[in-house]
Amino acid sequence: MTTPGPRTFTGTEARLLLRRARTAALGTMNLDPAGPYVSLANIATDPSGHPIIFISKLAWHSRNILARPEGSLMVSEIPVSGDALTGPRVTVMGHFEPVPAAEIAQRYAHHHPTALAYLDFPDFSFWRLIPQKIHAVAGFGRIETMEPNEVFLPENIVAAVMASADSAILHMNADHADTVGLYAERLLGGGPGEWQITSIDPDGAHLQAEERVLRLNFDRPAEKGDDLRQAFVLLAQKARRIDGNTSEK
Repeated sequence: MTTPGPRTFTGTEARLLLRRARTAALGTMNLDPAGPYVSLANIATDPSGHPIIFISKLAWHSRNILARPEGSLMVSEIPVSGDALTGPRVTVMGHFEPVPAAEIAQRYAHHHPTALAYLDFPDFSFWRLIPQKIHAVAGFGRIETMEPNEVFLPENIVAAVMASADSAILHMNADHADTVGLYAERLLGGGPGEWQITSIDPDGAHLQAEERVLRLNFDRPAEKGDDLRQAFVLLAQKARRIDGNTSEK
């Protein structure tokens, strides 16, 4: 039996690409005419990293999912110049399951603020893609097919981190607003603004100023609530080094 070598593109890299993505190609099985159908959807992720979509029953892809829940989502990062196929892309294949709005609406809206206008529309609903396989292509020779447990975070880690998420958000926004601004401006190139952390997961956080949203990833995933403080401290040190100042506030 051959032991597989190290991944050329890891499950963590795939999950972080999903975290950063704002849109995805959505593949469903069309009814009439029968066959594959591809559309564009806004996406977010739940705390474990599973993709979430928010779609209207009026759309063809919603009709398709209601009839056959099998589907896929592909996210990609296209280079600003050169061959688009040199950029990484990840396809998650599986089936869609409905998600109660109370569970995910706030987190989704932190990723897509304009969705707030549609949250109360009766024809819109949230769906989670339950993965069966993940296929990643990150350039020549970097092609991997992965199992869900290689990409998505286990529930025990998610629960341990998310138990401290709300208090961490309140603390950072109330006591370290200047540092949050440094994250946005120096690490993410977001420009000036009244930046606030709006959501946290084991991999990082979302920052928002008005309708501008940025994704801030930790240097490594948090595994428990206490890891959040150290993760933010390390990012603050990194941001200050960009300006030549390594002192901590």
